[in-house]
Amino acid sequence: MFDFGWHAWALLGTGLVVIGFEILFPSAGMLGLLAGACLLAGGWFAVRENGYGVLGGYAVAVVALAPLSVTAAFRLIPRTPMGRKMILKGPSFAAREATEEGLGTLVGRQGVAQSPLRPSGIASFGERRVDVVTRGEHLAAGAIVRVLRVEGNRVIVEGVAA
Repeated sequence: MFDFGWHAWALLGTGLVVIGFEILFPSAGMLGLLAGACLLAGGWFAVRENGYGVLGGYAVAVVALAPLSVTAAFRLIPRTPMGRKMILKGPSFAAREATEEGLGTLVGRQGVAQSPLRPSGIASFGERRVDVVTRGEHLAAGAIVRVLRVEGNRVIVEGVAA
């Protein structure tokens, strides 16, 4: 069933490798056409050497090996220099800390809303003006606010009863 002759096996292998290259290095379909031509030529060699009865076995080999070639290419993509540029890295643990200098020190401090907070706006803490957000409540300009927590550059405040 899988005795195609070396020409057919060589073209089948070449076609599968070229499919992997098409995935790794997109070429607007040119490598895909070359891979298809290799697979068709391999089928032609298989038929020429063994007759039409071998086409079923060749089709089974192509259908079984093509997904393996694609899977291997996708596993290799993140390890290539181009793949590392294409794939985003996950968030680092440092992203949970304040990214703007000194925002983490504001937790627990009280300040004054410089603009209406609906629910976001500007508040000042001493000489420092900071973009803040409430948990949904609306506060008028001049209201006293307290910093509950800082998530990245997001400063979450609540109104303080005067």
